[in-house]
Amino acid sequence: MPRTELSVAQTRDGVWTVNERGPSRVAIAYFPSKWGAMKHAVRVARAKRRCRVAVLAPDGAVRLSRDYDTPEPDVETP
Repeated sequence: MPRTELSVAQTRDGVWTVNERGPSRVAIAYFPSKWGAMKHAVRVARAKRRCRVAVLAPDGAVRLSRDYDTPEPDVETP
């Protein structure tokens, strides 16, 4: 199953963006603070089955990333 990618970055004018790229969806959301953008990104990531959240530096390099993998509801994990 393909993974959805979420990237959190700050624009030149100080606005924070969350870009979502998935197999069937492309979306962008704008936030006045980094906290709001991160909260939104984590909320979206937890709702998806497989997702990666990456925080980007101003030059576009990945500062940090985290994978969120939610098992299927009928599969029991030890």
